[in-house]
Amino acid sequence: MAQSLKSLSASPLLVRWLPFFAFFAVVLHYFWVLNNQAVNIPYQDDIYDFLEYIVLVEASESSEQVLEELFQQYNDHRTSASRLAVHAAYLLEGELNFRTLTFLGNLALPMILLLFSLSVRGEKYRWAFLLVSALLLLHPRTYTLILMSQAAFAYYYVFFYAFACLFALHQVTLPKLVLAAVMCTLSMFTFASGQMVWFLGLVSLLHQCFFSERKSFYYAAIWFLVAVIMLIVWHVGFIDLHSQMPAGTSSEEIRLLLPGYLGDASWHQAIARYVAFFLVILGSAFVTSSTLLAGTLGLAMTAALSFITVKFYRHQDIRLALCCWFIVASAAAVTLGRAMLFAPDYVLDTRYSFLSVMLLSTLVLLAQVRFAVFRSPAILLVVVMAVGYWNWAHSRFENPLQEMLNRRYSAFNRDRFPVVGKPLEESARIVREAVSEGIYNPPCRPYPACENRQ
Repeated sequence: MAQSLKSLSASPLLVRWLPFFAFFAVVLHYFWVLNNQAVNIPYQDDIYDFLEYIVLVEASESSEQVLEELFQQYNDHRTSASRLAVHAAYLLEGELNFRTLTFLGNLALPMILLLFSLSVRGEKYRWAFLLVSALLLLHPRTYTLILMSQAAFAYYYVFFYAFACLFALHQVTLPKLVLAAVMCTLSMFTFASGQMVWFLGLVSLLHQCFFSERKSFYYAAIWFLVAVIMLIVWHVGFIDLHSQMPAGTSSEEIRLLLPGYLGDASWHQAIARYVAFFLVILGSAFVTSSTLLAGTLGLAMTAALSFITVKFYRHQDIRLALCCWFIVASAAAVTLGRAMLFAPDYVLDTRYSFLSVMLLSTLVLLAQVRFAVFRSPAILLVVVMAVGYWNWAHSRFENPLQEMLNRRYSAFNRDRFPVVGKPLEESARIVREAVSEGIYNPPCRPYPACENRQ
């Protein structure tokens, strides 16, 4: 029986062709679903980060004003890279179409898988490895991101740019160093956590200097200098919004808005909250209700990554390990900014669970590449488990996604564009101004019923 299974797993049909077609089927299915659900309706941060930006740029009278709007801080981030992409889409289409932006935002996910393919080119089971990563990444677990273009750009592209940076630094040359610096800059001007890839890039170059390629130390020195300059540029004029709380605001008043607020906690309560929030983020890919289970899984994933890193730190190719640590660092950054404002269970049904999904997809690929057991019939078991996870994600989160869409339709049909922390009148005014200027052309109302009558 074992011999028969071994022979079957060595068949070119199972090793190459079935995983190859299954991989592309998973990608095509993801975008087929997206095509059926993406709508040209701005939602939440779409209005202030993208729509208002285009309105202000169109009203600008000088290039200086355009640059000022481009680099304007948005909440705790600088989103200039996303705004550039949105502006390019606007110029190409002649309007700001949020359905188009949704597709552009989600395009980062297959591009991440394309990067992954570079790390498994020489592997016999490369298509099976990539199929597993696709199954673990392309599903509606993080439904709050998929159909919200601003959030998709932020969460998906910060990882794509960061991973592209780390991949470009592998076996570094001067042109690849320049490309990596560009990707790293785009990452930090997509989401604040992108700043941390400068440090991981330095780790990659020092690793090549001392352990693997014996590259010149000058690459690391140049990288460090550019990193310092770019981080200074990013922080010039940056306002810490957490320090902008109106004077006299009490903890009780904050809790009315943020029920999970724990800002007046003792030091040991604060540490426990940070640790719990961090671990729940990392383990939330599998869980929808139990913070204890999510935290346990998060701890297990962190331990597995630490073990692989220590065991294989002298390996020539550490790209995937560095990508995993960037995800962990991003989770730590989110924890620092959110742990005192929200309880850990908040993570289980929000966009933050994407960090766990991204870590799962990357870490499993890293394990498959590093351990010989996955170059055996065991890979079939991994594929089956990944298919099971993909099916669970679809069965569990397709209904919440549709409910979110229905709420979005309802608000649009009532000419309401709610944005957290912003007055309804203000967000509606921005949309009306964009419509009047021909920047945004909304669909018919009542949507989607009106489309069936056309």
